Amino acid sequence: MRYTLFTLPLAFLLSFSSTQAQDEAEILKHFHSITAEEVFSYAKALSEPKFDGRLAGSPGYTKSAEWVAAHLKKWNIKPGYGESYFKHFQQDYTVVKSTGALSIQLFDKKGNSIEKSYSFPEHYFPGSNSANGTIEGELVYVGYGITAPVHHYDDYKNVDVKGKIVLIEPGHPKPETAKEWNDWAAFAGSSEKMTNALNHGAKGVLYISKLASPGMKYHDGLVYCHVDKKVVEELFFARNLDYSKVKDTLTSKNKSQSQTLGHKASITAETEYHPNGSYANVIGVIPGSDPVLKDEVIMVGAHLDGQGNLGELFPGALDNASGVADIMAAARALTKLPAPKRTIAFFFIGAEEKGLLGAFEYAKEPLFPKEKTICYINLDMVGNGTGLYFGGGKSFPDIFKHFEEANARYIHRPLKTRHLNRSYKGRPRTDGMALSQEGFRALSVHCTDRIKKLYYHHPADTYETLVPEIMEDVSKWLYLGLYSLANAETIDLTEVTDEE
Repeated sequence: MRYTLFTLPLAFLLSFSSTQAQDEAEILKHFHSITAEEVFSYAKALSEPKFDGRLAGSPGYTKSAEWVAAHLKKWNIKPGYGESYFKHFQQDYTVVKSTGALSIQLFDKKGNSIEKSYSFPEHYFPGSNSANGTIEGELVYVGYGITAPVHHYDDYKNVDVKGKIVLIEPGHPKPETAKEWNDWAAFAGSSEKMTNALNHGAKGVLYISKLASPGMKYHDGLVYCHVDKKVVEELFFARNLDYSKVKDTLTSKNKSQSQTLGHKASITAETEYHPNGSYANVIGVIPGSDPVLKDEVIMVGAHLDGQGNLGELFPGALDNASGVADIMAAARALTKLPAPKRTIAFFFIGAEEKGLLGAFEYAKEPLFPKEKTICYINLDMVGNGTGLYFGGGKSFPDIFKHFEEANARYIHRPLKTRHLNRSYKGRPRTDGMALSQEGFRALSVHCTDRIKKLYYHHPADTYETLVPEIMEDVSKWLYLGLYSLANAETIDLTEVTDEE
């Protein structure tokens, strides 16, 4: 349910004033200028075929970055990098020209066989960075596909995969939330598994995770695709084997379950590799007005890139045109107000889907000193739900209170928060987590209580899956919270831990 009030409490509005001339009418005027239609239009536009899924490195991504920058310029938001909004980085990419093909000749234990052709997107997705061509070979299940001598673990120990096609599970013998993740990082990444398969002589891979995954690196000569778990269950069932039991044993005992399945598979990939592409991080700035506080910066950001096109467009509407759109509408409205005391920076990040590359690149050479960055607030998949979530709010209550008060006094959405998870040692999965790992005070905004079906890294992640009303409220919430925080006389950055 949406609630609409037509006045803001005066005390709250006064906390937003950066000059004596600022008044309630001005704040309300631009607050109400943010509409569901506006925010939705930005997300819809970014989901259009002209941007080709916004794959980092590709021309489609470059067009989307230029499109965002053109809006920032129109709104008189200053470029972050001198005269430019862009910080460019080299990035390879692969053009996937068709959805390819997957067929398997299944053999039972008596030698009887049947050939099955599988379909996209129900049964498989083509590999985002597969080599080009058609390969055929016997299928071998190799569990996690890991060879880690330091851990005395090898999924290839008792199987011969030369000239064959291997089935590989995602993950590793320790949960990714465990502190041991860093000990396995050199072996457990999907790209490392592909390299390991090649080193053992495999010529193809069926990766047991049906989703677009542009972060897997290109390996010359290795053809692969992603398969649904139901396909794997069928492969085991044909041999009178129970896949769920094999997987449970692999997971619970951390012991290799590799075995030859005897089926023969054919994978076709129609791709073109481009080693010399590029992407850009995009930053626009509203400079602060206070002679001292203007050097302090509040950053809000979202990743601009998507999964691209795998022979069919992956629009990436929720992930993450939604987050970009929410920020854009808030940014436009903020430009209509007197300049805040502190600087507000809008960060549209590239190559998140490639492995959080844009965030890590920023951390190497930040535009604003880390010690002057009050916080970075990350938005990812913020366009489906009825409630609001502010990650890390309990850890930094003097930051959170500006957003909490904005919601309580005007937005009236259910609002959840929690402490930062400092005990988490797994692989970072968001730009915010990447920047937090590099020492930034990184918080996050999400939606709760989804009301539409989630299509993650899927061609059905279209603008029709978005909820414009929650996007409007997120954008309005950012507008109020950012401006209040940027005008605070003081900000206590003492971190409160969950043990306190």
